[in-house]
Amino acid sequence: MDPFSEKRFIAPLIEYFNAAGSICSVSTNSESIHLAARDIFVPIPTVPPTVDADMLLWVDFSARSTPPWPAAHFRGLGHLVYAAFDLENTVLVDLRGRRAIGRFSPAMASDRGYLRRVVFPTLFGIFTDVISVAPLHCACVERRSRGLLLTGASGSGKSTLSLALAQRGLGFLSDEWTYFSWRGGSLMAWGLPTPLKLLPDACDFFPMLSSMQPAVSLNGELAYEIEPEVVFGIRRSAWAEPAWLVFLERQRSHGFNLARVSAKEAAAEFEEHVDYFTMHGLSEGRDLLVKTLRGLGALSCWRLRYGGEPDSVARDLVEFLEEKDGLPASG
Repeated sequence: MDPFSEKRFIAPLIEYFNAAGSICSVSTNSESIHLAARDIFVPIPTVPPTVDADMLLWVDFSARSTPPWPAAHFRGLGHLVYAAFDLENTVLVDLRGRRAIGRFSPAMASDRGYLRRVVFPTLFGIFTDVISVAPLHCACVERRSRGLLLTGASGSGKSTLSLALAQRGLGFLSDEWTYFSWRGGSLMAWGLPTPLKLLPDACDFFPMLSSMQPAVSLNGELAYEIEPEVVFGIRRSAWAEPAWLVFLERQRSHGFNLARVSAKEAAAEFEEHVDYFTMHGLSEGRDLLVKTLRGLGALSCWRLRYGGEPDSVARDLVEFLEEKDGLPASG
């Protein structure tokens, strides 16, 4: 029997969503899973003519697993990807068919925070190999619908700087992964409303963290994982049209130095992303990523070597944006 056949499962709840510019459906027999999908994706009021990815997430009420949840594990074989969140919470993704079927325990199904923080971003990230969405490791903030992208090595300050910029009135899309798609010939940047992750030293810059305790995050790092709009009162944005791309290089000494980066240099910075798709034979994803990187290379690209308080660096960046576009700061 086809393991992806929906006839084997009762999933009375089905809804369609805009997920970073793509169309996804989520079918389930769990109200909590349904609500978690609404937490992270944008519901579409009408049935779309086509769907880019389909998720059937079914609760097995005989399953007994409970938190704490262990680290997730993944295995791939050809077009199939197996995701195990523990022994009783597993999902099989068929990349060729662009569909996933998952079995969950009642405890994990009722853990909306975990579903929003781990399960749905993980599944969506797997699907980006084959749908018209290109993920890149960068942060993004929005100013009057125009996006400022921040990228750099781990520890370069993407999260702290994107938060500091959001505190100065810019809209917060993402601090780690930004998703790109094309709409009517224009490149669009999207964020998922996942928690903001800050490393322990961020407490030095954001005193509000002092009353919180860091915990082990999904990738094994000790970090604060917070809802920035709740803790800091910032504004979230769902999308932006990219306008600026800044490569971050953090230094110990105080400073703020911006230097132009050519389109060729900008594309070279993301070379390993293209290599991934080439290595795995995912030509569709590779072609989309190459097109996206060309679009990013056409932006106003800069390298920022900086050090000091994130707020002062954010202030200088906002002044830079004002100078470039001649518009006053956002309120």
